[in-house]
Amino acid sequence: MNILFLPKLLPRADIIGGPILIYHRIKNLSSMGHKITLIAPAYTDEDRTDKSLEPFCEQIIKIDSIRERPEPEVDALYKRLNRPRNFLTGDGGYSERIEDTLKSVLKENHFDAIIAEYAMMGQYIESNRSLIPADTLTVISVHECYTKAFELRAEKGEAISADTIKELSNYEFKMYDAADRILTLTREDGNILISHAPGLKDKIRVVPHGVDTAFYTPSENKSWARNTKNILYLGNFTHYPNVDAVKNFISHCWHRILREVPDAKFYAIGCNPPQELLDLRSDNITVQEGGTNENVRQIYRDSDVLVAPIELGTGFRGKLLEGMACGLPVVATRLATFGIHPVNGRGMFIADDYNAFSRYVIMLLKDVELRKRIGMIALTRAMKFDHKHAAEKLERVLKEGK
Repeated sequence: MNILFLPKLLPRADIIGGPILIYHRIKNLSSMGHKITLIAPAYTDEDRTDKSLEPFCEQIIKIDSIRERPEPEVDALYKRLNRPRNFLTGDGGYSERIEDTLKSVLKENHFDAIIAEYAMMGQYIESNRSLIPADTLTVISVHECYTKAFELRAEKGEAISADTIKELSNYEFKMYDAADRILTLTREDGNILISHAPGLKDKIRVVPHGVDTAFYTPSENKSWARNTKNILYLGNFTHYPNVDAVKNFISHCWHRILREVPDAKFYAIGCNPPQELLDLRSDNITVQEGGTNENVRQIYRDSDVLVAPIELGTGFRGKLLEGMACGLPVVATRLATFGIHPVNGRGMFIADDYNAFSRYVIMLLKDVELRKRIGMIALTRAMKFDHKHAAEKLERVLKEGK
């Protein structure tokens, strides 16, 4: 098949989060014999010079882009395009150059499928539906339902008006109506979309996240031999649910844990930590930048417990699989485990109540044998989510046709 990918961030082999998922989708589909074309924004010098996808793509078109638009430009686009403002700026925000490039590429090539990676990029499918051949399968890969994410933030007290959410919902689901297939990372995310728009039910397919089980492996220097008490949260802090999760942990769990385990240390590591997290640093709380694969693998290996106290957002937390593949026991909220379908106490502990959440972390830090046993079960569970299995499922969806 000839497949065009439109991601909101350039997929690179050295970056964590959503881009690494797309990188492995492209890499594995290419290894199956499919021809891949990529149109993607390039926000940084690292994006512009990266060559990690070149062996797997027929053509890579990078569009020089800026993340944040000045407010007057956003206002002008809002009036011209009649789309919610969060579709017009930030990662994947509307780019006339990307749209023009897409139109040009469509004139010169025929694609069996077009995949917009992240719902944000579905705007190019919706606005160019008339230019896409009738026999081309159009797919929007929804890493997160934006409407649900905004609803959760409003419920937690953020100043987001009902009109803003309604405007977002109207456009988001208009996009999904324009596509032939909707991919979600979890069954739960599919159900969220159906609850907002029951007519999408027959379009939705679940293609899960994956993990590179050849790369993410346990350290030979086992944590129980080091006798450390290192707790890890890892995430991209430009995505606010990750900021909120760190604040949740420090506000609701940290003092309880320190009373029981005074030598515990908490590490919040990821891309672009904001000042509100940097201000929380102390002798036993570290907040720092970190986001490359090599760097992250070592961080997992140096940790004893991975926590995911997530209350906002939807989607699949690939970092849980990476940590599990490194043999880390996990303590997470139910929301954080979407797509993994864990059993409490087997590979991870699950708690939405922060008293219970804290108790699980304390229990793991104090009990080396429990930490070892839960970590080994986590490793076995992670092996079932290798990226190759996810790519095979994606291929089956694409071969369904329209």
